[in-house]
Order: sequence, then C-alpha cells, then structure tokens
Amino acid sequence: MARTVDPEKHEEKRLEILEAAHRCFLRHGLQGASTAAICKEAGISPGHLYHYFENKDAIVEQMADSYLERLHAHFRNHPEGQETSVVLLSELWSMTGWGDLDHCRILFELLAEAGRTERVRNILRENTSGIRRLLEQTLLAGQEQGEVDPGLDPGQTSAILIVVLDAVPMLPLMAPGLDFEESRKLVATMVRRFLSPAASDTRASR
Repeated sequence: MARTVDPEKHEEKRLEILEAAHRCFLRHGLQGASTAAICKEAGISPGHLYHYFENKDAIVEQMADSYLERLHAHFRNHPEGQETSVVLLSELWSMTGWGDLDHCRILFELLAEAGRTERVRNILRENTSGIRRLLEQTLLAGQEQGEVDPGLDPGQTSAILIVVLDAVPMLPLMAPGLDFEESRKLVATMVRRFLSPAASDTRASR
C-alpha cells in the first residue's frame, strides 16, 4: 500500500533540510559539504533525503529559486508609485542589521563553485536571469514615471545593480565595525543618484 504524504509536513521537512544544508554550505563550503554531512545536520538518513531532494544539486537549485521567490515577494509588497530606488533595494530595506545578510553569503559559495562546476554555473545564471528580469521591469516603470534616466539600458543596468547588491554582504567581512544603517543609506544614495535623470547630464558632459 502506498504511503500517504501530508503536503504540509512534506514542505516543512524540505525547509528543515534546506536550512540544514545552508548551515553546512557556510561551514564547509559548497564542495566540502557532503550529502552525508547535510543528512547528519538535518537529522535524517541519506535514504530519507531522497524523498525530498534528488541530490545535492537539487538542494542548491531550490535555494536559488527560494531566493528569487523571496525577492519577488519584497517587490510585490511595495505600493504602486513607490520610488524606484526603494523598490530595487527592497530586500536591503527589509533588514535590521548585518546578521540579516547571513543568508546571502551562500552566494559566495555559489560563485566559487560556479567556476568549477557547470551545473552550479547554470543554476546561478538562470537565477541571475530571473532577478535581472525583475529589476528590468522595475527600471522600465521608473523610466515611465520619469524617475530613472531614460538613457540607461534596463538590461545592462540590471546586471550592474546585481553586482552592487551582491557585494553588500561582503562589507562586514572586509570592513568589520561599519554601521549597518549608515552603510544602507549610502548604498541607497549611490543607487538613487546613479539612476537619476539629472545624472545623465553629468555623464553626457564627460
């Protein structure tokens, strides 16, 4: 007789495994964290793991997808007409301190592994494409509202913004002691000035 699966409990367990894998990846690196280590951290057997994820790559892919879903949620929660730079930095504005950026540091492991493994490289590229599409839509809306320089190409600009935002979690590692709130304001100011239509006059004069 087939085992009946409770969807809610199944999803709860998947989340527990993802959190355990995240801790392992931060502790041992993406390459160093074995399936056995993830199972031990999650308190399950390797055989039990395969009821939830096909392999370690599937866990990594789900982590990337979950981040994209979370970013979409941040963007959706902004009221219509919200300042473009605020929407673009919505995840950063949802945080209260450097500790909230810990989950972002898995990106460093993904980047390192992407240089070695085609599968991880493809996951990272697909995820980045999804984020870029989201940013492009926001930039286009900002251009229509007159808040974003119409001379900026949304596709190219979205890629540059991702580079800036992905670097923020590095700050407390490279320069410990920086004030979180002040750093966040400076990032927001930098992005706002970069996108401003007034900035195009400065760029054109060079």
